Amino acid sequence: MTEKKEDTSQGYAALDEGGSLTQTAEEVLRRRAQSLAYDAATEEVNDLMGLLLFRLDDEWYAVKVEDVREIYQEYTITPVPCVPPFILGVINIRGEIISMTDIAKLMGYGAISKEIEVPPAIVVQNEDCATAVVVDEIGDITDVLVDGVEPAVSTMDKAQAEFVAGSVYVDERLIGLINVDRILQPVGVSG
Repeated sequence: MTEKKEDTSQGYAALDEGGSLTQTAEEVLRRRAQSLAYDAATEEVNDLMGLLLFRLDDEWYAVKVEDVREIYQEYTITPVPCVPPFILGVINIRGEIISMTDIAKLMGYGAISKEIEVPPAIVVQNEDCATAVVVDEIGDITDVLVDGVEPAVSTMDKAQAEFVAGSVYVDERLIGLINVDRILQPVGVSG
């Protein structure tokens, strides 16, 4: 057995002297580098996006987790006169006054279920402002592939479609992805 090892080591030494072992090592390293570069490129293409799911009536929607500041459950709404019907009023969150939006009314569904005394609110924000949107039910947080987001369903009512940025399948359910920038657009400004 010792003789075979010596023969093998002499063979490698001979390969190295001829330059082919060095060439083989360089080829292996080049292939490995290409493989790692390909994996990194594949990971970039398959980026994940976190979504917070919520229910309006019988339909499920989602907002990007990056647009959610917090979920708020205990609040008292102070009515504000002369505002559109989808603005329920304002609430005080740790000294900050935030508008309360009934997203179901805004999207033309009617209103949030009256069965819930204090419906859950999702505080969403962008660079300019924030609002608390009341919903019927808060769902799970899930990750989806960015590439998995499809255009909004074309059969949607026009009033609803302007607030939906796209759709995505989660657990074999079609979920509408809410356009938070459109929700936060000042009243009277069209999208």
